[in-house]
Amino acid sequence: MKESPRLPPETFALGRLASLLVLLGAVLYFTGWTYRWSYFAFFQLEVTTLPLPLESFYIASFQVFFGNFRAIVHTIITIVLILVGVYCSLWLLEGQPSQQVQRRAKRIRRRLLAGLKGQLRGDRTPQNPWLRVLFRLYQGLLRLLKSFLSFPLLDYQSLRFVRSLLDETVIVCWLLMACFWLAQWQGEADAWRDAVNETSSLPVVTLVVRDDNVPLGINPEQARNPQGIRVIGDDLSYQQLLGDAINNPSQNRVWRLLIDVDGDYYVFPTLAQRDETRRPPVVVVPRSQEGDRLIIVRPTQRRDVPGLTP
Repeated sequence: MKESPRLPPETFALGRLASLLVLLGAVLYFTGWTYRWSYFAFFQLEVTTLPLPLESFYIASFQVFFGNFRAIVHTIITIVLILVGVYCSLWLLEGQPSQQVQRRAKRIRRRLLAGLKGQLRGDRTPQNPWLRVLFRLYQGLLRLLKSFLSFPLLDYQSLRFVRSLLDETVIVCWLLMACFWLAQWQGEADAWRDAVNETSSLPVVTLVVRDDNVPLGINPEQARNPQGIRVIGDDLSYQQLLGDAINNPSQNRVWRLLIDVDGDYYVFPTLAQRDETRRPPVVVVPRSQEGDRLIIVRPTQRRDVPGLTP
């Protein structure tokens, strides 16, 4: 029989490299998506409703792993935990505990085979024709069970492939689980950082619109509520937003731009300090095609800009 030609070692190396790159891309995307999901969930936004570009998730994953010194330390700790978890899992599957289970299974299998051989020895065929038929059926079942227990399952290459696949599945599960928790923690930590005014890295936003064109905001020279509007839901939240529409740095209330999604501006007033029971409200300003609004984005507060009074 003619043997099939073997592939050169370079082909196997390229195949493993391609598999590694695919796995790396999947892990980076999964990490970036989880980070964005955790970050925007803090502001009660669903990441699936935001048309974010695909490449942004890969960039976000690097923010999780290497965003700052603290993130690098957490990444190193996560890698160590992954290695420990994978080692312990493979030890349970391939090490002494697994070998003990296999030895016990083989011992039970040998006892069952010995009992079946004892049942099949000798000639105890009954004389009654009906009993003889039942006895032959019984012996046939015993032979079938003996053949089943004697089947050399461990000698097949397919079973070895399944065991190898199980080991790789364990490694991937540990990797995804660790990346999920790391990205979720980093996303929530960054959200808290941006929600508090003193630590926020988001730009300060100023929205200028025509009078009574948007039911939020006030005239800087004359504070008044807009007329001709209707409110659905919590009217107290709306009234509070009306009163807090202007930045007040002395109270650490500064409006910042969370994200710009195709002309829809998501803005929110920052918190004065971290409070686990509070979340800043997010105001969505819809896009406009009439040129009747102006968005001013500044990365710093007024007191940080030379020439501007606080």
